[in-house]
Amino acid sequence: MFKNAVEHISDFYNIDRHEELFDVLKKIIPFESAYIFFINPDEIRIEYSYNSKLKDKTFHIEQDLGQELFKGIFSDKFKEFINTSGIKNFLAEPLKIKNTVFGFVLIEGENFSEDEKLIFKSCAAIIANITKDKEINKIIAMQIKALQENILEINSENKKIKKNEKVRTNFLTHVSHEIRTPLTSILGYAEMLIKEFAGALNDKQKEFINDIQVSSVHLMGMINEILDLSKIEAGAMKLNLSEFDISTTVNEACNIVAPLAAKKEIDIAIDIKPFKINADYQKIQQILFNLLSNSIKYTPAGGHIWVNANKTENEIIISVKDNGIGIARENHSKIFEKFEQIVKNREISTGLGLSITKELVKLHNGEIKLISEEGKGAEFKIILPIEF
Repeated sequence: MFKNAVEHISDFYNIDRHEELFDVLKKIIPFESAYIFFINPDEIRIEYSYNSKLKDKTFHIEQDLGQELFKGIFSDKFKEFINTSGIKNFLAEPLKIKNTVFGFVLIEGENFSEDEKLIFKSCAAIIANITKDKEINKIIAMQIKALQENILEINSENKKIKKNEKVRTNFLTHVSHEIRTPLTSILGYAEMLIKEFAGALNDKQKEFINDIQVSSVHLMGMINEILDLSKIEAGAMKLNLSEFDISTTVNEACNIVAPLAAKKEIDIAIDIKPFKINADYQKIQQILFNLLSNSIKYTPAGGHIWVNANKTENEIIISVKDNGIGIARENHSKIFEKFEQIVKNREISTGLGLSITKELVKLHNGEIKLISEEGKGAEFKIILPIEF
């Protein structure tokens, strides 16, 4: 029994659709029907099922039963409720992340053995993590769809004002501000909530706020990339020079990506000797955001990222280094091309980040260098002249 489980347990991590969870589980434990339920305070909802015998997808429950389920307790009242629904012999295990229950997985069958009950408990833990990840990806996909619809509307408006390049530039600047501003507010309020400025949060609420932070940072990055590309292609990208401390913009960029790094337990170390730089503050921050986001994306959980900046007599050097999967030498030039993604991972991306980063560096009369080998991490160096 345990040998069979070991042979198939890794199959959970190769699935593309939720329905395939049940195909893998069936190889490990025989069952007739299976369900993944999500819990609300006064109802449970079938989110995914296999060979379902239930006519309804949503079931109203009493408040005390809901409270028990949120604690991962399957009492006699729960068994009676399930039996009333037509399911007689079953196994059920809570789905939880960081000790917070968000649902449960249930299988129906005949005479489950003690070994099967033990293995099912382990499978439920794996299913919980996979389910939560896919739900987050679903939210991000919905946000991207909405963004694409907004971009189509923007393109439609642009056709009407193409004869006037100045109006077109002003329009893009306005849209950039209008979309970024509410997202910045969302991130700010989420940060205040997670730090409990407005009062203590329970574990479930903290989990939801973390999801909001991660999704908002992803969305902010994609909006910035698409709008920046529009400006670059229109020749409307200009520098707004000012003198500022490099440590300020580095710290702000690191704070923006902090939720993404925290989700993967990635440590970001900053080593900077404070000095002044004359450049475009927002564009330098965008360069850092793009490089940090890229490093987080391709660095395994528990990894490290190092940010360094120093100034010589002739140039300024900013470095973002990671111990991630690295980039093969033959792909060093390709990664700076538009819509190019050398590594196909499951994270949603426009494929524009490094291309835009290179253009922003060129605007400062600088250059970007990549030092990397496959499997040995990557280091991006930004070299800017003292004066340009």
